[in-house]
Amino acid sequence: MVESEEAMKNYPTVLLMNPIEEGQDYVVDVDPVISRHTGGKTKIGIFPPLGMTCVAAVLRKHDIPVTILDPIPQGYSFEGALEYARSFDVIIITLAASNAQGAYRFFSSLKDKVRIFMGTHATALADYILEKGYCDIIIRGEPEYTTLETIKNLHNLESVLGVSYRKGGKMVSNEDRPLIENLDDLPFPARDLTDNMKYHIVSFPGKPVAMVLTSRGCPFECTFCATHLFYKRKRNVRSPENVVKEVEKIVHDYGIAHIFFIDDTFTIGEKRIVKLCQLLQEKKLKIEWICLGRVDTVTESMLREMKEAGCKEVIYGIESASTTVLTMIKKDITIEQMEMAVTTTKNLKIRVSLFFMFGNPGDTLQSIRETSRLARRLNPNFASFNIATPDPGTPLFESFKERFAEETFETFDRLNTSFSMCEVPADQLRRELIRAYLLYYCRPTYWLHLLKYLISDPLNAPSILSLFYRHAMIVLS
Repeated sequence: MVESEEAMKNYPTVLLMNPIEEGQDYVVDVDPVISRHTGGKTKIGIFPPLGMTCVAAVLRKHDIPVTILDPIPQGYSFEGALEYARSFDVIIITLAASNAQGAYRFFSSLKDKVRIFMGTHATALADYILEKGYCDIIIRGEPEYTTLETIKNLHNLESVLGVSYRKGGKMVSNEDRPLIENLDDLPFPARDLTDNMKYHIVSFPGKPVAMVLTSRGCPFECTFCATHLFYKRKRNVRSPENVVKEVEKIVHDYGIAHIFFIDDTFTIGEKRIVKLCQLLQEKKLKIEWICLGRVDTVTESMLREMKEAGCKEVIYGIESASTTVLTMIKKDITIEQMEMAVTTTKNLKIRVSLFFMFGNPGDTLQSIRETSRLARRLNPNFASFNIATPDPGTPLFESFKERFAEETFETFDRLNTSFSMCEVPADQLRRELIRAYLLYYCRPTYWLHLLKYLISDPLNAPSILSLFYRHAMIVLS
């Protein structure tokens, strides 16, 4: 249905923005569509605001005036972002756990505007946030069409699915919105509303990167993941043809040749992945890309097709060397599967990055140090060690939520913690994290590998070294 010209004139101006805290100089990994967690300090680069561009594309398709502000990459201070936001009617922030207090303070200066939160943290704690008066409306779950209907019906939200709001001093939560079944129907993200050259990741130093979702949701049940809050353990996929059209647009319209397929688990469904890889090869787009995989869903034939289509790196979540911990967090993988996936990926000359967690229920000092040793034995190109964090919306949070009644979540950044969910004290978890990083990255064999990498790509050597330095500063700060 085409909106009338008169109706278009009456739409409010909308600002979509990432959160910012006073004095913040780090980037928060948070997204209203990618719902794995509630936002921590990113260690592997500066991610494009994919979810906001998805929402903006839907709003713009319906002639709603929309702008995106990504304060830190765009060089805004807290006060500068606040001044910019004052020129809009509606401000929508993707709320992150680690700087939620800053977002609340930000909105406290905009009480004459319509203030909306979206994202995993806002969805998980909607009643609490509204009760405190931190915002006016919360968009729960998958955001595109809920945001559209909210903007169209700001003064009459009763029929809008997927929103919570205050009315007459009471909190109202409408029914959940059904998931978007056909993701091919969505317009491509409005990447023209961002400065795409500002976004990069450690995998492609000095190169602009675009993020692409080929699916939403995940069927697995890991207790540390909040994806189920949005997608109910259901996984909807885009057709390979639709994905390739988006990649073509990224290459031709924006001049970006490096892609991060950011699906929760890209490597589910070999037939579909092979088809996508074959189409990418047919288009001869000359892209390089990385993805998130699971060690129990990859096969040699799948990885070979991915390699031929330009895959340069696969990121696997290993989490722990302890079978006890893996069972407790419902990460149903084995050491043998880890070794097989890593070895097969390396043999095909695809880089491997591995993620590990310390401090999950069942962890001991012995199991944490065994996990650190496992990292050195698997010897990936990049190892990321993190402190297990019970993000709101995860089953892990539900198990411990009584302990977080007064929690402000400012230490929910995966690098620090003020509490422990296992027998290892919180301060020692932090020491073990630093110890693991030092033991991994200070090995002579690792520096030899890094030197070979730098020699193979001398033009990007300064960018690579700069990223390593920034990564170290984030971990140690």
